Amino acid sequence: MSLYHQPSNKMPLSGALLFLVGGAAAAAVLALVYIYAIWYIPFIYINVVLCGGFGLLLGVALARLARAGKLRSPRGVGALAAVVALGAVYLEWGVYLTMLFGTETPTAAADSDVASKVVSSAGLSVASTSFSPSLFATILAEPAHMWNAMRQINETGTWSLKSATPSGLLLWAIWLIEAAIIVGGAYLVAVAQAGEPFSEATDTWADEETLPHPVGYIAQAAEARQAFETGQFHLLTPHVAENELDQFACVRLHRAPNDDACQFLTLENVTVKRDRKGKITQKTANVVQRLAISPAAYQALKTQFGAPPAAGR
Repeated sequence: MSLYHQPSNKMPLSGALLFLVGGAAAAAVLALVYIYAIWYIPFIYINVVLCGGFGLLLGVALARLARAGKLRSPRGVGALAAVVALGAVYLEWGVYLTMLFGTETPTAAADSDVASKVVSSAGLSVASTSFSPSLFATILAEPAHMWNAMRQINETGTWSLKSATPSGLLLWAIWLIEAAIIVGGAYLVAVAQAGEPFSEATDTWADEETLPHPVGYIAQAAEARQAFETGQFHLLTPHVAENELDQFACVRLHRAPNDDACQFLTLENVTVKRDRKGKITQKTANVVQRLAISPAAYQALKTQFGAPPAAGR
């Protein structure tokens, strides 16, 4: 028996279908919102944040679908997430081209001359509104035309940064980075859910709880890990903060209801720093992650660290 949680790698067919159908719906909505946002917010730095938000929100949606469908194979969920995320990239390009072809007046995000050139090359007709569902459906149904349109756009570019208009290899690189951010964000968040503790006996996910009382910072992580693997949890001591920049550790417990065999410990070191502007940030590092523990150890940790520090301490 492994000392740490190991996913069962089970992928119920109904759950996989829910993941794909629900993921496609989420991808369509997020693609529409994303393109409309970057269309009307002509600030490249904000657009980068929006791109990251697109990937993360899609990942959150996929993680919830994986949980609902009880998908507990990180590799399987990763493959499905990649398919959905690539579909999301295809959809957002479909939305973008639909808006570009439907533009009657130049804007910061689209130029009518570029649109006319692309439309002519792709064999499409310009819509009378900024977004035409029929044109959108036509674009999605013709991947070759979409690719031809992307090539035409790439020759001239449609947006500028500090008086320079990216095109050619630079613009291809930017588009690839954009796609990587969307696909990568969705993939990582969804896969993380699939690796969460799950009780095969009761067919339920384990609940997660972060205990409110911090633990003393663990300087020798490797040695401490070996001790915890042999049940020496008495080495954990309550942390007493002396200032707001103190390092500490926190305890997270995972437990499936009605299954004493599904109880796990995650222990994280937390490093606190203040930047030049006075903003305090925290960085975490795992000491142990999802280590199997006994019901007695689970209860002992809850008793010792389950209440917040007393006032004034």
